[in-house]
Amino acid sequence: MNLQQIIHQRYSTKKYNPNKKIPEEQIEQLVELLQYTPTSINSQPYHFILTGTPEGKKRIASSMTSGLFTFNYDKIINSSHSIVICSKTNIDRNYLTKTIEKAYHDGRLDSYEKIEQQVNQYMNFIDLHEDAQGWMNKQCYIALGNLLLGASALGIDATPIEGFDCKILDKEFNLTEQGYMSLVVIALGYRADDDIFATLPKSRLTKEDLFTIL
Repeated sequence: MNLQQIIHQRYSTKKYNPNKKIPEEQIEQLVELLQYTPTSINSQPYHFILTGTPEGKKRIASSMTSGLFTFNYDKIINSSHSIVICSKTNIDRNYLTKTIEKAYHDGRLDSYEKIEQQVNQYMNFIDLHEDAQGWMNKQCYIALGNLLLGASALGIDATPIEGFDCKILDKEFNLTEQGYMSLVVIALGYRADDDIFATLPKSRLTKEDLFTIL
């Protein structure tokens, strides 16, 4: 399958087939895809909650039981798997040291003494951002885009969801105490036969509207 086929077959699925499950080997591929998502200064300021169990999906869907959020409840319950992308609420020297020490052990630095130097450089870079939380959230959305394209390449349907009560979800998984906040939920699975959105044509602005090519 080529890239053009992938981008035209995917859409934000509105109704899932609850009886069709994603093979475990494909879930492992998506886990690895998220693990190796590119981020600015290799900051990796996120945590992923993944579930394929009815109990786990109910915990996530508990944030979609009131108001306009109820529209998304069945997507999670009927999906094969669901993922919550959580953003860190703070990056400090200890966390950067952890990421850079890992880079050293993976062979990206040629001496242990360079770790502190790189931590200082990265801390200075982070300090340039007046909205550090916004910067971290952007890294999470790189992971989201990576996941949506990767899932489609595997023939898996996906729905990114911001329509949930983040306070409920953060409390459900004790995210605040762990230094995280829920940012976006993704339903993963296979479209139901009667999802009418599957047959609708795509609608995007023209290339002329969207691109300046020099």
